[in-house]
Order: sequence, then structure tokens, then C-alpha cells
Amino acid sequence: MRCGNKLVVVGDSMAAVRAYCGRPAQAQRSVAVSATTTRVGGRGVSRSRTAGAAVPVETWTYNRGPRKLLMSVRFVDGRVVAVKTLHAYGY
Repeated sequence: MRCGNKLVVVGDSMAAVRAYCGRPAQAQRSVAVSATTTRVGGRGVSRSRTAGAAVPVETWTYNRGPRKLLMSVRFVDGRVVAVKTLHAYGY
């Protein structure tokens, strides 16, 4: 997702996305329980999570205006894991 001259990519922090794009139109928060040991993090930082660990998950929706599609950014443990274009126009 492009915000001005910045590009939001997998691995970016929540703080970076907020600095690039501003506040989201909507934010949904939840907690996921990991089922396996996985590596999380990015850009040279990685940690292991064990089975059953609670991991914070947030999905931010950006409304970029009436002639542009809504965008969704999903964070797991404070890092971008997915950026999606939603099939609805902003307002």
C-alpha cells in the first residue's frame, strides 16, 4: 500500500505504518493463540513463540477516499503480515 511517497510492506512496524499513513478509519484488535513454534518479526529481528502463546493481532482499515478502494493492513505481534485491497470504495 502506498501512502504519499512511502510504501507499506510486510515486516513494517505499527509505528511506521501510522507515521506513513496516519490513523486508520477502523481498527480491530484480537489475540491469537499460536498452535506451533514459529519465527515472528522482521528486518533482522526474529523471536520464537511456543505453542499456546498469546499473540496480539490488529487489522487496520484505511479509507483513502470515494474514488479509491479501501485497504486493510493486518499486524501480528506489532508487525505487518498482510496488506489487502478490499472490494469496496471509500467514502
